[in-house]
Amino acid sequence: MTESSATQEDQQFLALLVHRGFFAKADAVRVLQSASAKGFTAALMAATGWDSKKLNYLRMTKGLLEPVIPGFDDAERIGTGGTADVFKARRKKDFATVALKVLLPRLALDPPSVKRFLEEGKLLQTLQHPSIVSGHRVFKFMDTYVLEMDFIPGKTLEEILDEGDPIEEETALSVVLQAARALEYLRTQEIVHRDMKPGNLMLKPDGTIILIDLGFAGAGMEGRVSEDSTLGTPSYLAPEQALGDESLDARADIYSLGVTLYHLVMGSLPFTGESEGEVMRKQILEGLKGSAMKGRDISPRMHYVIEKMMAKDREIRYASPAELVEDLESFGPA
Repeated sequence: MTESSATQEDQQFLALLVHRGFFAKADAVRVLQSASAKGFTAALMAATGWDSKKLNYLRMTKGLLEPVIPGFDDAERIGTGGTADVFKARRKKDFATVALKVLLPRLALDPPSVKRFLEEGKLLQTLQHPSIVSGHRVFKFMDTYVLEMDFIPGKTLEEILDEGDPIEEETALSVVLQAARALEYLRTQEIVHRDMKPGNLMLKPDGTIILIDLGFAGAGMEGRVSEDSTLGTPSYLAPEQALGDESLDARADIYSLGVTLYHLVMGSLPFTGESEGEVMRKQILEGLKGSAMKGRDISPRMHYVIEKMMAKDREIRYASPAELVEDLESFGPA
């Protein structure tokens, strides 16, 4: 290795950039090959088009694992999902605590993903509901997209489920009732959520539920639904969504919320498989096993609600979240 070749530190940095999705492994190999002739920094800048400012920033922040975001202090990672990292941070201008959702580097290079991220930011700035997180602004720096939102204390339902025990029936019904009210509000705005699941529902210490992610949501059936109609999480997809039906409506979200309710009270998913394709096939073809719920001492009202929410035929499901809300409220305090 010559003096101008990549050092061990350079190679580790390059590997981190590949892992974080800034570019492909094949591109990294080419950088290493040309580094011996022109030097690592020059080779990397030539391959990516980055200037020294961006390169130094990525080194300092370990490929955005520890981002330094203009206007904010004390950024602390609080979550990582399939599309973004989420940080708790303090806003410099007023010292308010906020959440910063940072689009993953590999998706920042994908125009449809950037479009979805920007659309989510616009939605969260316009929607006003006590069970939907508020968004403040979307901005970009160093080719990095950031959505500033309210910080919501508590745990996601997914985190609570990961702790091991099913949630008590009354608590689960309260959770679903609050989520259904949020879905009804989205329906009045002609928005289909498309990704209702425990990981997108935050339970605050006071028992309030907040919908924290609208990354796959959209108004009506315009735009991306025709391109990405199966967007969502396979374990929670409605049959018509798994089939790629472009005419999705609120009943698809009701099905996904029904799977969430099942997961909460049973402590397991209704359909599992070794691949996403197998799970989606079961969502489309297999019915619920009533014996499983009877074996867990699920009340008749809970059994009824889950069966109706998760009916394979959407004509049999609750016609709207409002109808679901009305049914749950008729049960009394939940």
